[in-house]
Amino acid sequence: MEAVVVKTDTQKKEFIRFRKRIYRNNPHFVDNSLFMIRQLFASKTCFANDKRIVPIWVEDSNGIKCACIAIYTRKLPEYMQLSFFESEENVFEAVKMLTHKVIEIGKEYGATKLVVGLNGHVNYGLGLLSNHFDVKNSFGSSCNPSYYNEYFKSLNCDEIYMNTYKYNALASKFDRYSRILGKINNAYTFKFLEKDKLDYYSKIYTDLNNESFSGLRYYYDRTYEEDKEMLKELLLFMKPDSLIFAFKEDKPVGLILWYPDFNELVPPKGEFGAKTYIKNLFFNKKIKKAKSSEICILKEYRKSGLAIALLYQVILRLKEYGIKQGESSWVLEENVDSNSLGEGFCDGLYRRYVAYEKDI
Repeated sequence: MEAVVVKTDTQKKEFIRFRKRIYRNNPHFVDNSLFMIRQLFASKTCFANDKRIVPIWVEDSNGIKCACIAIYTRKLPEYMQLSFFESEENVFEAVKMLTHKVIEIGKEYGATKLVVGLNGHVNYGLGLLSNHFDVKNSFGSSCNPSYYNEYFKSLNCDEIYMNTYKYNALASKFDRYSRILGKINNAYTFKFLEKDKLDYYSKIYTDLNNESFSGLRYYYDRTYEEDKEMLKELLLFMKPDSLIFAFKEDKPVGLILWYPDFNELVPPKGEFGAKTYIKNLFFNKKIKKAKSSEICILKEYRKSGLAIALLYQVILRLKEYGIKQGESSWVLEENVDSNSLGEGFCDGLYRRYVAYEKDI
C-alpha cells in the first residue's frame, strides 16, 4: 500500500469518483460537501487562501482504499485536520497509513493534535455521524457509514460528542412563555437579512459569530470576505428571513440562521448543486422540514431570554411557510447551556456526531 498526495486534475477527478462509489448503494445519503470539495480543488474560494490543503489517498494494486483532505490553518495552530474522510470497509491498515500521513504533514507545521471530522472550519462540518444511519441527512449535515467510527476508535482517539434536537414547528411549547416573550420583544428589534445590504449584514454576521463563539472548541475567527462568500451562496436558496438579527437599540447583539431542508429536493445518492437550485425555484413550498443552523448571542445578553425570542422568531417563520418539523444544528455535548435550551424547547435528542482527537 502507498499514501499518495493528490496533485493532478486527473487525480482530483478520481478522488471524487471514489467518494461517489462509497455511497452509490446508500439510499439515505445526500452529498452536501461535494460542492465545497470542488471549490477547494479549484482554489476558487477565499476560504482556501490562508490554508494548507492536501488531498491524500491510500491505494493498493486494486485501487483507492481510503481518502481525505488534510487541512491546516495558523488560525487553529495546534490542530491538523483530517477532513472529508471516506473509506472502504475493513481497511484498518490503510486508514492507519492515511492518518499517519496527515500527522506527518501536521508536524511540519508545528501542530500538536489531530482532529478527525473538522472540515476546515466548524461552519462546513464537524464530526462523523454516530447514529441514525438509516435516515436521510438534512441539509448541511454529514452522513457516513457506521464503520467509519470503528477506524478512529481503534486508533485510541479521544471522542468529542455533539447532539442535534428535533422539534415540531406547530407545537405550543412557547405558550407558557408568552408573557416573557412580550417583554423581550419590546426590548429588542428583530431584522431580516436584506440582499441589497449584504455587505452591511454579512459584517454583522461575522462580528457576532467571532465574538460569541470565541473560545468554543475548534472555532476560529472568520473574515468578512469568507462569510460574505458563504452567505451569497446560501442566498441562492434560502429566504432573506432565514437570517434574523436581534438589535438592542442600534447595537446588534444576536442572530439565528435557519433554512428549509433543501435535501428534500435531492434524490437519494444525489448531490446538492445546480439542479437543486432549479428545483427550489419551483418546489420550495413542498419542503416540510427545516434546519436551524446556528444561534449566537453576545455574552452579556445570554441571560436576558433573547435565545427564546430568537427561537420563537423561527417558529413564526416556519408556521408561515407551512413547515411542520425542524432539526437543530449540532451542539457540543460539553456546552451545557445550549443543550439545556435544546432539551427545553425541542422534542428530544436526535442525531449524534463525534469528532476524534489525538495528540501527535
